[in-house]
Amino acid sequence: MNKTRVNLLKTLLALLVVSVTVFSLSLSAQAAEIPQTYTNQNFWSSEHDQPVSFTVDEFGNFSGVTLTGKLFTQTNVVNNVNIRLQRFAIDEAFFYISDRGVIKATTNMMALSIYLNRAT
Repeated sequence: MNKTRVNLLKTLLALLVVSVTVFSLSLSAQAAEIPQTYTNQNFWSSEHDQPVSFTVDEFGNFSGVTLTGKLFTQTNVVNNVNIRLQRFAIDEAFFYISDRGVIKATTNMMALSIYLNRAT
């Protein structure tokens, strides 16, 4: 398979992972409403807004809008060890998505470190 197809498949897989994650979290959310502003403190326990549209660029970065008008992004974390890691952000909340699961970290470097310490 050529490199473009492989990257496209990886991008689609990453989108599927975040979609399933957000959907699953929305099913288990305890709060009754979507917060005015998502933060790292309330994101995992709040109701999650539904995405209504998104676009992807040629590098595999996503941006979109939710039902209530919140902007979200999912961008590649550039690194020199060829690890595919993406940072999902909405309002003030963010986390990382990888083939080794969701990573909660405060910096890209910390997320890469956690990724490298996880078993495959």
